[in-house]
Amino acid sequence: MQSLRDKLLKAGLVTEESAKKAEAEKAAMPAPRPPSGDRRDDRPPRRDDRPPRRDDRPPRRDDRPPRSDAPPSREFTPRPPPQRREGPPPPRREPESRVPKLPPLQGSKEAHRLQARKQVELDRAMRELVLANTVPVEAGATPFYFVTRKNKLRRLELTEAQAKRLELGELAVVERPDPDKIEHALVTPAIAEQLLKLSERAVRFLNKEGAKVGFLTDEEIHQRASEADAPAEPEVAAAPAAPAEPEAPKEGELFITIKRSPLT
Repeated sequence: MQSLRDKLLKAGLVTEESAKKAEAEKAAMPAPRPPSGDRRDDRPPRRDDRPPRRDDRPPRRDDRPPRSDAPPSREFTPRPPPQRREGPPPPRREPESRVPKLPPLQGSKEAHRLQARKQVELDRAMRELVLANTVPVEAGATPFYFVTRKNKLRRLELTEAQAKRLELGELAVVERPDPDKIEHALVTPAIAEQLLKLSERAVRFLNKEGAKVGFLTDEEIHQRASEADAPAEPEVAAAPAAPAEPEAPKEGELFITIKRSPLT
């Protein structure tokens, strides 16, 4: 059977020289790889295909327990408690549906207790204001008279210059409510004006233009001079009056007592 080369030479399509050259180039080309199904597997064997490796090393001599294939168990570690924040706790929010608290009834014990608490706070505020702004008394031979809240005539022995300042309105006589009694002190008119806003009875003498406080005529001072020489009694602030007892019903009258509910 003629080959393809012989047929091409016989037909005159190629020359003998070109045919030899083509055969030489074909021989120089590398051999084609065999198909994937028939190619030789020159890769290294896989780990599963390798024979087990022989361990010729001597056994280890130690006291450690044999290694287990199971993962080590994790010990339970409790979480530390949350740290408490420093500072005051947040304000507690009241439920919106709560009924607002009504003020106590006038004349009740709760009303008098509330009034007494307010008076204590007012006395503390006035005492701190006077102590912080007291003008020292300059002792002298000039008497200066004023009237206390109990309408008692009292006298201060001052220097002539300090007594003149009181008459001109450059100083004022005010009360200083201590915890057990009421004392008197000298302050400036500006401080006396602040005390007037807190309590009108706290200022005992003030030469204020258009609204003089505690002025006495010479005749009144002469008539009541003996009061100033009497020993001064400690004055105490008037405490709130106790609640009056209910009157007994007259014959033929019927009184009904209505108790007030705390939720109304």
